[in-house]
Amino acid sequence: LQALMNITPEVLELLLQKYNLSRGQFITMFQLQPLVFVPRLPSILQPIFGILYMAIFSVALGGNTAVLLLLCRKKALKSTSTFFVCSLALSDLLISLVCIPITFMQHFSTNWLAGGFLCKLVPFLQVTAVSTSILTMTCIAAERFQGILYPLQLGNIYSAIRATKMLAGVWLSSLAIASPMWYAHKVEIKYDFLFDVHYTCCLEVWPLPWQRQVYTTVLLVLMFLVPMGTMGILYGKIIHELWCKHRIHDVMFQALPGSEINKITRKRKRAVKMMVVVVLLFVICWLPFHLVSVLSDFGMLLVKVYYSVQVIGFSNSVCNPVVYAALNENFKKHLLCLLMQGIICRRGHCFGSRGVRVGISTVESQHLGEPTEQKRDGAFLSEINSFLTFNNTKNNPGFVF
Repeated sequence: LQALMNITPEVLELLLQKYNLSRGQFITMFQLQPLVFVPRLPSILQPIFGILYMAIFSVALGGNTAVLLLLCRKKALKSTSTFFVCSLALSDLLISLVCIPITFMQHFSTNWLAGGFLCKLVPFLQVTAVSTSILTMTCIAAERFQGILYPLQLGNIYSAIRATKMLAGVWLSSLAIASPMWYAHKVEIKYDFLFDVHYTCCLEVWPLPWQRQVYTTVLLVLMFLVPMGTMGILYGKIIHELWCKHRIHDVMFQALPGSEINKITRKRKRAVKMMVVVVLLFVICWLPFHLVSVLSDFGMLLVKVYYSVQVIGFSNSVCNPVVYAALNENFKKHLLCLLMQGIICRRGHCFGSRGVRVGISTVESQHLGEPTEQKRDGAFLSEINSFLTFNNTKNNPGFVF
C-alpha cells in the first residue's frame, strides 16, 4: 500500500491497462484514500455544526451591534471608557461578519468557493480580530490597575486622546502581526489523478516549512501567552487590593462617609469580576485553537481537529454581549428597550426622540423635571464607567468610575 501511495499517473495508467481494471475497481481493491486531503466536515456532523454556526453568527451579530448602538450615542461617547468596549465589539463583529460565514460555507464543500481575495482576507482578519481583542483586554487591565492602585499619578489620568492612541497602537500592531497570513494564503488547483478530481483549495503556503512553525509559535507567545500572563499579574494585584486589603487609594474618596466608600468598592469589585469573566471566557474559547495550530504545524496532531476548535474560538464572539447582559442590569434594561424599539419601528409605529414609545418612555416626570430615559442613560453610563476604572479628574472631578 505504501508503494501505491507513491504511484505516478503514468504507472497508474499502465496498471489499469495491464489488469483491465477501472479506477473505481482499483481504488476499491486496495482501499485507497484520496491523494489530496481536503478538510470537510463528515456528513453526520454537518447538521450539528450548521446549527452551531448559525446560532453563533446570529447572536454575535445582534449582540455586538447592540453594544455599539448603545455605546455610540452622544451621551455615551462623553465617557472615554466606552472606546475600549467598542473596540472589543468591533473585533467580534469582524469575526461574525467575515470569518464565520466563509468558514461555515467551506465546511460543506470540497472546493474553495470564495475566490482568491477572500482566501487571503478571512485568515488575515481572523488573526487581526483575535489579536485586537486580547490586546484591548490587556489595555483595560492596565488602565484598571492604574486607576485603582495609583489613581492620582498624573501619567495615569485617562483621556480620550490617550484612549485613541492606545487603540490605534492595538489595531496597527494586530494588522502587522496578521500581515504574513495575507501573503502566505493563496488559491491553488490540486489534481488527484487517482480519483481523477480537481480541487480548488485555499492553502497556507510558506517558502519553507519551518517558517510556518515559527510564525504559529510567535502568535501563541506574543498574542496569547504574554498578554494573558500580564493580565493575570495585573488582576491578581487588583483582587489582592480590593478583596484582601480593602484599600481605597484615592485621597478624594477617603473623605467620604463609610457607606459611600463601600458603595464605590462594590462597584469596583463588580467591574473587576465582569472583566475577569470576559478574560476567562476568551482563554477557554481560543486556547484550544492556539494549541491545535502549534501541534498540527509540528506534525503532532491531525488537522481534522480544527473543526471543533475553530467553532469554539468563534463562539467567543457571543460571550461579551452575554456577559454584559448577565452582569450589568442597566445594560440589560437598555438592550430590552432597544429590542422593543426595533419591534415597534418594524410595525410602523416608530416616533422621533420626543415621541411616546412603548418600553422607552420619554414622558417627562412631573416631580423630578427630567425625562425617565435620561435617568436611565445616566445610570447606564455610570455602569459603563465602572466597567473600566479610569480616573478622569478633568471631566469628572471627585469621581473615579
